[in-house]
Amino acid sequence: MILLNPATILVGDYRFAPRNNAGPEVVVYDKEGRVYQLDEDFTPLAVGQLYNLQPLNLDSLSFHPERELAAFIMEDAAIGAGDFTGRLLWSKAGAYECVLFSRDGGLIWSVARLDGEHLRISVFHSGDGTLAHSLDLEDPFGDSVLRLMDIPGAEAVTLELAAGQDGISVYELSIQQDGLHSREMFPQGCYTAPAWHPDGSQLFTLENDAQVYARFSYPALELLQEQGPHDGDYEDECEEEDHYPGYGMLYLQNGQVITQNTNERFFLFDPGTMERIGEWAFTGYEPVPASVVFPSLDDDPSLYSQLQSCERVGSLLIFRTGSLHEIPHLLMIEEAALLETIGSMLTRPRG
Repeated sequence: MILLNPATILVGDYRFAPRNNAGPEVVVYDKEGRVYQLDEDFTPLAVGQLYNLQPLNLDSLSFHPERELAAFIMEDAAIGAGDFTGRLLWSKAGAYECVLFSRDGGLIWSVARLDGEHLRISVFHSGDGTLAHSLDLEDPFGDSVLRLMDIPGAEAVTLELAAGQDGISVYELSIQQDGLHSREMFPQGCYTAPAWHPDGSQLFTLENDAQVYARFSYPALELLQEQGPHDGDYEDECEEEDHYPGYGMLYLQNGQVITQNTNERFFLFDPGTMERIGEWAFTGYEPVPASVVFPSLDDDPSLYSQLQSCERVGSLLIFRTGSLHEIPHLLMIEEAALLETIGSMLTRPRG
């Protein structure tokens, strides 16, 4: 196992808004809505307060890439925008579920639920909240969990509709001369929201039904490579469980990918060969027996990650601990530093 040292560890209930496109500042916030910017040493410096009527859940908050401005979903499911003095600048009533600033911050993407089977995509001007574009979209599964994410270097965004065993569908949303358009990205399979190569030319995703990874070009969305079906010929049952893919994925600058298994452990993956290169962890956060995380699994021989999620915020990679830590830890590392360290430790690819 490759062991890495993070650049910094923030102990406390800090949260952040993932972004594929870099802004000049990395912003984190706490459960009281206090906002912090990270300095060059990754020290959080208090810069203000968010409007305090939003629940601050995943995908309910997005930060402007340059200005001290946030867009959020409020307790009554309205959408709003506010500055870092805690002021509410504008709001719009509706049953909104997710929100995302555009790449330059001039627009705010949002999705509201009209009913169990219908959604409304709305794009607002971030300054005054006037409506720029709107499009109604059918939810093919009904009451899907929604997530918006930006695409590196592009004005378009992705919308994932996830309904567990009922299915997953991902749409590209783009603004064209005649208005707002949607394109189903993977009509040929049940692929999850992708990890994007930082230059935006490729994406890496998981086919949820077959549980195999795949790589596509963008924007053509041509299938470049897909993992073969698992043959089940692993050495033992524990080894087979270790290979079950999870949903955490990050496409790295060097063309490799960080993947996770169902026990959330981290692996370096080669999308060209569709094979693992090796497992890695942060020092002091190595995988532990599953029974340590879930005491009821006292007879489970597998190992479980102490870190629950991995996300990109521009050039920074951020990892968050799971239930094992009563007070969450955020582990941060610059992508370039991670690649340099891993590259110096790997002498040859290994599975």
